[in-house]
Amino acid sequence: MLFVFAAVVFGYIGTNPLLPARSGFVHIRSAMSATDTADALYQQGYISSTLWFRLAATASGKAGQLKEGEYLISTSMSTRDILDKLASGKSEAARLVIPEGYTVWQIAKAVAQLGTIPEEEFLTAARSDAHLYPYMKGNRAVTFPTEGFLFPDTYFVAADATADDIVQMMLKNFDDHVTADMRSQIAARNLSIYQFVTLASLVEKEAKYEQDRPLIASVFLNRLQQHMKLQSDASISYAMGSHKAAYSIAETQYDSPYNTYMYEGLPPGAIGNPGMECMNAVLEAPETSYLYFVADGDGHNYFAVTYEDHMKNVEEHMP
Repeated sequence: MLFVFAAVVFGYIGTNPLLPARSGFVHIRSAMSATDTADALYQQGYISSTLWFRLAATASGKAGQLKEGEYLISTSMSTRDILDKLASGKSEAARLVIPEGYTVWQIAKAVAQLGTIPEEEFLTAARSDAHLYPYMKGNRAVTFPTEGFLFPDTYFVAADATADDIVQMMLKNFDDHVTADMRSQIAARNLSIYQFVTLASLVEKEAKYEQDRPLIASVFLNRLQQHMKLQSDASISYAMGSHKAAYSIAETQYDSPYNTYMYEGLPPGAIGNPGMECMNAVLEAPETSYLYFVADGDGHNYFAVTYEDHMKNVEEHMP
């Protein structure tokens, strides 16, 4: 009996030596119960038993006291330490939400809203290639070498995090998401990962609806194969730093290597940071003969094989 009591006490105030060393932020939402919290901690590898955590939370009276926030948790913490921290309500990180398709400029504004890192400081970090993985490096001059590889996601940013820390965290997240299977599929399309991400960023900006993404990717792949200019309005938008539903003939002649009306092939780099859906759309692009597409006022796209049919779609659907 004494042994069992000692084991219970140690399980509460001691650490689990069988868990591999790791630390990270855990997000506790207001609607989460002690059971939900135990599940989250277990799934992220910070505890070895959800049952023990629930029993400890109930026995200590902390089960109903866990508060919403972002908490830095590690496997070196005891169950008591974890419960005390989650009940304290002292959130240790800011939540940074980066939507799919955000450019570096937009990410910098989102980071600046956290109140600790000025916009220009983040832009400086994004202009550096210091943290890029080798496959992320292109051979053409770009606005931001990190553009395309700052993975859209929800991040927990520590109060003392630097701009370089955030850039590095986002690049690692991208690397974690691009699996070995994806890399094989990318190679099978005769694309480098850099080219693949650049293409996915065009799809991200051109497609409003999920069902259009693979077909838009198909159009771009067909045009690349036939050495046709991609003529993506989204590339003009990035080049000019503007956003319009349509561009004039004069604007399509805006001289920038990013302007795919002016220059054949992919732009020098990505025009935003694509999400998994658009990256998968490139990999899942069907074999079609489509060379043109146009969007209606609601963003639905219509596809055509010939220029004549494309012009009919323009007249019928374009606002």
